[in-house]
Amino acid sequence: MKLKLINHLLEVEMVISYKGKTKIVDKLVIDTGAAHTLISSDIVDEISIYFENGDPLVSSYGIGGEEYSFRKSVDFITLGTHEIQGMKLDFGNLDGWDINGLIGLDILMDGMFIIDLGKLELARN
Repeated sequence: MKLKLINHLLEVEMVISYKGKTKIVDKLVIDTGAAHTLISSDIVDEISIYFENGDPLVSSYGIGGEEYSFRKSVDFITLGTHEIQGMKLDFGNLDGWDINGLIGLDILMDGMFIIDLGKLELARN
């Protein structure tokens, strides 16, 4: 799948399905330094993904310091032609970043993806 180079970041889109509702989420940054994928909770509100009692809380550390998110298991995600059933994703606040999330190593390694910077492509091994 083609990558978009926007503001020196590699962006893709991904399909998220939750409780029978599906959404294409764009402006997701490929982040090989992130262990887990993080999606803006604002962007998935329309498919009823929001914090509920009992959802695990997750803390992450990065350049901005410590951030908190909640984790949910979705029906499936699709990145390019790669689909993962029952994927656990983290959802949190990404205000001010002008992106809708980060694709982390959890998805990249599951799909055995290769990032081709010459062709700006994300390919399966």
